[in-house]
Amino acid sequence: MPNETGTDDPSTRLNTMWLAVYIAEFVIIFLINGFTIITFARNHHLRKRTTYLIINLAVADLLVGAVSGPMHIYHTQTFEAESGFSWKKFTVMYFHEFFENCSLLNLALLSLERLHATLFPFRHSRLTNWIYSKTVVSIWLLALVLSSAAAVLFLTDLKASFFVWPSLMISVLSTVIVSYMIIIFNVKRNVPPQLSGAGTSDSKLTATLFVVTALSTIFILPWCFNAVLGVRESNTLSKKALFNIHQSVTVLFYANSFVNPIVYTLRMQEFRNAALIRCHKSTEPQRQSLQMTLIR
Repeated sequence: MPNETGTDDPSTRLNTMWLAVYIAEFVIIFLINGFTIITFARNHHLRKRTTYLIINLAVADLLVGAVSGPMHIYHTQTFEAESGFSWKKFTVMYFHEFFENCSLLNLALLSLERLHATLFPFRHSRLTNWIYSKTVVSIWLLALVLSSAAAVLFLTDLKASFFVWPSLMISVLSTVIVSYMIIIFNVKRNVPPQLSGAGTSDSKLTATLFVVTALSTIFILPWCFNAVLGVRESNTLSKKALFNIHQSVTVLFYANSFVNPIVYTLRMQEFRNAALIRCHKSTEPQRQSLQMTLIR
């Protein structure tokens, strides 16, 4: 994610407050998505075609917290104001962009998968695991290409790069919004008299993923507005003010990477039960150790 306020003004380097906010947020993103992945991995009944893309999104979000986030801090504190291309800068910007792109593209993929399940339920039920695997690989390859191009553009033409990320985000958000508008319209127009067990489960999953993508959209939109309007406001606001606005919307943008598991816990009963069991198992040894200490 390029920073719209690149400057050599020391006041636009991350101060202690912003560093603390970012570090706390990235740790939360890593831990909560790590717990989500472990929950899916330890419970075989949760690993099915309908959750493959959810797991893939959790992996991308975990790497946002573990890699992309720290790269954002590093480039903001070091070479953000420097011009010119170098492989070190390219590597930092590439990993800064890559997992964020994966997360965004997975949101679009989830909405398209739910759209296909709604419009073509019989055909969707016959999709194989191989199709899902190829789709996931394709998303990561697309993110690789986009991230490489964005990193080069950021280091060679900074002003042009300001519009790359907003364009990607607008494309993703448009895909998500249009997909769910079609889903809602189709469901209202063709309300079945009584859903089967599988149909009910599929509808609940669609509703859950709608909440996930809606929240992500809310978190992402401020960054898009700032990216588009920030350039125009640069003549009226100070560099420090623009920098603080950018960091605020960036923190909000990263928040979409840890809100998803919270939604799963609240809305997916199977996941919630498995997560509670996992929490109970993890705390049980501590309880036993405490009891033994008290007995002694």
